[in-house]
Amino acid sequence: DRVIFKGHLPISRAAEFERFVDYTLKIRRADFLKTVGPKWSERLVEHSKQFARKDGRPWEYYAGDIDKDAWAKEQLARSPVVAGLVGVLCVMEACRTFKLAPGQDRPGFVARQVPQRVLYYYFVDKELGLMHVRLQTWAPFTCQVYANGHDYVARHLQKKGSAFEQVDNAFVQLADPAAAQRCADRFAKLPWPKILERYARRVNPLLHAELQGLSHYWVIDQAEYATDVRFTSQHALAGLFQRLLAFALLTFSPKKIFCYLGRKWHERFDGEVQTHYKSVREPGACIKHFMKRNWLKMYDKLALLLRVETVINQPGEFKVLRDCQHRDGTTSLGWFAMCKGVGTMHHYQSHPLACNHRYL
Repeated sequence: DRVIFKGHLPISRAAEFERFVDYTLKIRRADFLKTVGPKWSERLVEHSKQFARKDGRPWEYYAGDIDKDAWAKEQLARSPVVAGLVGVLCVMEACRTFKLAPGQDRPGFVARQVPQRVLYYYFVDKELGLMHVRLQTWAPFTCQVYANGHDYVARHLQKKGSAFEQVDNAFVQLADPAAAQRCADRFAKLPWPKILERYARRVNPLLHAELQGLSHYWVIDQAEYATDVRFTSQHALAGLFQRLLAFALLTFSPKKIFCYLGRKWHERFDGEVQTHYKSVREPGACIKHFMKRNWLKMYDKLALLLRVETVINQPGEFKVLRDCQHRDGTTSLGWFAMCKGVGTMHHYQSHPLACNHRYL
């Protein structure tokens, strides 16, 4: 389902940024915050305006809250795009950046959450469908890319001429479910570093000049893997779903939740395991089982599908069979914590799928 990638430049830590300012830019640290930083920020905003103007697409600024995805879909409905830019949103958000603080010898950079202009570029990609690229306009210029597996599958089914009906991010009809599953399985095997870096360089002109030579380290910030069970009618699902909700609420203990998420129960587990029930969703209800910042949830999607979904925010809570490189340079094969790097994307596919199957 939804995947959020984050790209970190090698100036993302305070010490790294200090070295960049001191030895690469060769300017005073205070001068960066007073002069260079605002100039670079303005350049990024001006680039986004020119980008939108060149493609004849909207550019809008909002200081308050706005449903950004709804805005993008509204622009797409007004003026459809086959491939390319949908529009650019500039909003104020609190993001991690650097401020000067007193130090032992001289003021040094420390990480702080500071309100700043953030750019949201919405694209229709010929392979991935509707996606967005989020760029901070202040150092360390963190880049975020959002993609959706359902849109990827829909684009490929269209190319193959396989009939389907998609509502929101769900398939309510599939002429060839096996072909759709094969497309979905290829999503994790795409050349993600190349795709993500290409989009980052389209929206950040600093990477071609002032930050030339720097490239992002891409990680998976959040990943959702959904398994849908299609019912023949709303009535067929409605009667069963209420019984499933009651069964889960009454019988799914923390030990069972551990089991579903592929973990062994241990009394010394340092964290919370909770179950939340929401009945204010449209059109139905949702039950969500938390283990720290990871969760497994079940809900009736569109009142036609029973969806079980595993969401991973803290991959280190899961163990996977992989090679581990140790500090002394040696490597060993064993069960180690799952990593966030995009090179481990296949683990974000196989592990949540197993969680969903255990739950079902």
